[in-house]
Amino acid sequence: MEDIIHYSCLNPPFGPVFVAKTVKGICIVNLSKISEAGFQSLLGKKFRKKPIRDDKKLKCVINELFDYFNGNQVNFKSLLDLRIGTIFQRKVWEKISEIPYGELRSYKWIANQIGNPDAVRAVGNAVGKNPVPPIIPCHRVIRSDGKLGGFSSGIPLKKWLLKLEKTPIPDQ
Repeated sequence: MEDIIHYSCLNPPFGPVFVAKTVKGICIVNLSKISEAGFQSLLGKKFRKKPIRDDKKLKCVINELFDYFNGNQVNFKSLLDLRIGTIFQRKVWEKISEIPYGELRSYKWIANQIGNPDAVRAVGNAVGKNPVPPIIPCHRVIRSDGKLGGFSSGIPLKKWLLKLEKTPIPDQ
């Protein structure tokens, strides 16, 4: 049973969001514009299993994401399965999870918090590989100079998520 990957979809204003889970928890939230067939292919490559659509199995996280994308502050309760990340990446993702709703932190702040102040670039790479945005809110991470930095799903979506949280967006 552990090998089964289930997925579902919701449609916030910026386009379809696909979510996948294993028996251990949510493993991927895809905010990028992708078709259902494209998401199935991505899951097949990452997990080497044929994914199965099951909206009922993902109802809880879909509801949480729906609430979040409608501007509500959500305390995500869904369990996560982050095995696809390295130990370092998981350490970074755990620290990102501590960033409060509506607040920003820098890559440098994260590097300092995880006890590796010289690893700012590696932190940036780990942030970019976050498999479950916005559950792990990597959109709340910016550069030390106050600029937005990157976002795997694009800067316009990063700005949209920050506006949704009523976060002051740094000048670019």
